[in-house]
Amino acid sequence: MGLLDTFAQGFAALATWPVVFSLLAGAALGLMVGVLPGVGPAVTIAVLLPFTYGMPPLAGLSLLLGVYCGAFYGGAVTSILIRTPGEASSIMTMFDGWPMAQKGQAHRALSLAFMSAFIGGLVSALMLAIAAKPMSLLAARFGAPETVMAIVLAALCVGRAYQRQFAAAMMMMGLGFFLATVGIDPNSNEQRYTFGLTALLSGIPLVPVAVGLFGMAQALVMVSSPPKLVDKSLVGDAGLSARAFFEPFKYPRTLLKGLTLGTAIGVLPAVGAALSTSLAYFWAQRGAKDKTPFGQGNPEGIVAAESANNSNSGGAMITVLTLGIPGDAITAIIMGVFVVHGIVPGPSLFVERPEIVGGVFAALVVLNILILLMLVLSVKGLAKLAYVDARLLGLGILALSLVGAFSAANSMTYVWIALAFGIFGFGCARVGIPTIPLILGMVMGDTLESSLRQALGRSDGSFMPFVERPMAAVMLAAAVLIVLWPLFMKRKPAA
Repeated sequence: MGLLDTFAQGFAALATWPVVFSLLAGAALGLMVGVLPGVGPAVTIAVLLPFTYGMPPLAGLSLLLGVYCGAFYGGAVTSILIRTPGEASSIMTMFDGWPMAQKGQAHRALSLAFMSAFIGGLVSALMLAIAAKPMSLLAARFGAPETVMAIVLAALCVGRAYQRQFAAAMMMMGLGFFLATVGIDPNSNEQRYTFGLTALLSGIPLVPVAVGLFGMAQALVMVSSPPKLVDKSLVGDAGLSARAFFEPFKYPRTLLKGLTLGTAIGVLPAVGAALSTSLAYFWAQRGAKDKTPFGQGNPEGIVAAESANNSNSGGAMITVLTLGIPGDAITAIIMGVFVVHGIVPGPSLFVERPEIVGGVFAALVVLNILILLMLVLSVKGLAKLAYVDARLLGLGILALSLVGAFSAANSMTYVWIALAFGIFGFGCARVGIPTIPLILGMVMGDTLESSLRQALGRSDGSFMPFVERPMAAVMLAAAVLIVLWPLFMKRKPAA
């Protein structure tokens, strides 16, 4: 199936009322989440996940993708107008957006940010559609050893993404892998770590864990934190400029730098948009066309940051669709929609459910168009959401989390699991331990266990297939390099 046929099938799959409503609701929610203080897309997606149970798969995916994409746009609003990034990835936008707003150019800064993000979103969706099929064909050649090594490599990338917290991140990843083993052993039918509780016979479900770890934990953080005092004097200047909308095209080299880094880094597990925006911002300083110093209102700083920021979404979805390996917490939670509906992401998805694959491609295109239109019509009203007290938002999120956890299975067991992980996540937040690796470990745990058993079973317990098979050996070498490289750099004498 060609690229045009894939998009045609995808747009046809979107043409149902549940999906259309989900696209509109997701785009609107995403924008609000990006502006509201302290919420973020991961929290919102975790809270919404239980409510996608009764929805068609593509409708549920469209809802969560709308929040995912919309939050990137919304984060630029607060970065520019109140010097408070809605997302970590919007920090670079703040460096030049805030000075421009102070100079009376808020309309120009917002227009630059939104159009750059729009270009990044469209290019990201196109690159996803182009790269997904070849990657799925490559992934189809994966046997059990390759799958094991891909997960191990992804886990190490997650750990290295946290730099000085590598040990803590790997500990949480290991805990996630362990939690994935709870329940009935698929080979021996023995109970594992159930402690005699019938509720755990089918394992620890992903949905209440995600709701607790992200929704409830963040709600507790917001409720227990004092309100932040920010300068909101420029919120009334929110608006757009028709002329500035086309200004990003004056800086094609800067746009290309942002798009290249955003798409490429989006594929890497756990690295995320924050790194791509930072690299794109500093790369744009080299050979910048506008001579205004960066950090003092250079438009190319906004163009580089926002194009890189929004081009991350397509790259992050590539590994989910082709390998069934999430790149970050958000895509891990989005994978919950696949799990709930019994859909297995990976190479077989392109053959068994092509309408889902095409629908994701088309949804990303439609969402970027919808979000841009919504911003044109409502940016001034959205900016006023920055006034909302984060403590009130926290109470609302906590209530929605409780309702969502219960509604996922109409069971109080899910509520208790969510509460337990909410308290655990709150404690981790207070001491600075990352929780994202835990959810990634849970999502990948079942695949890791089944693939490892299969690989060792076929080789009579020998680990040689991990060395003898070329793709597995390359990934093993990369994993060893990731572990040893920091040690080598420490021992290397300074020049």
